[in-house]
Amino acid sequence: MIKIIPILDKSVHYYVGVSMGVDSLAAFFYLRDRGYNVTPIHFNHRLRSQNDLMFVKFGELCHSNGWEYMAGNAQSSLKTEAECRAARLEFFSKFRSLIITAHHLDDTVESYLLNCFRGHPERKPFSLITDFGDFKIIHPFLLTEKKDFRQFLIKMNLMDWVVEDETNSIIKGSRRNWIRNKIIPEMESQKLSLKKYCKRLIMSMVSEREERV
Repeated sequence: MIKIIPILDKSVHYYVGVSMGVDSLAAFFYLRDRGYNVTPIHFNHRLRSQNDLMFVKFGELCHSNGWEYMAGNAQSSLKTEAECRAARLEFFSKFRSLIITAHHLDDTVESYLLNCFRGHPERKPFSLITDFGDFKIIHPFLLTEKKDFRQFLIKMNLMDWVVEDETNSIIKGSRRNWIRNKIIPEMESQKLSLKKYCKRLIMSMVSEREERV
């Protein structure tokens, strides 16, 4: 079941990053169906032909539903993950607003392991809200598992819109994919999981925020 951390306000307008993958599509439809004031946005990194397919399908989805939307394209050749992130954040900065992304519990586990391998196990993988000055990114789905997003789309007959990221299975050159496709499955085969630990980290952030409020 999809879970929303109670940090959103239905009276506030949000932009939602929609890549056309399972996570972001499910997050957007879930929020919209529950009455949140959301506008979909999409950024085309233009790394490969699949990015153009995502861009086209995003436009088709929005047009077919009569939604207002915003989309952008990389203006230069992007090569590294850092360059893609910087270009995406520059795109987000144009909205000078609140932006929701669909990062979830599985992402949190992967990021925690990445931090451990980098020698920083004390770092929290995600913040509930990240302030970039001109805009903020909100992560309300950190307690949701990826499988819940997929089940939601299947139930809503929306899987035909999904464009699966073909690079997610490529391990060479990607530590995150190595963790996702090798390390975590091996841990699970040994009945080891970090999901409960990461849930505790997330809930501690929720508690800290509630105390401040």
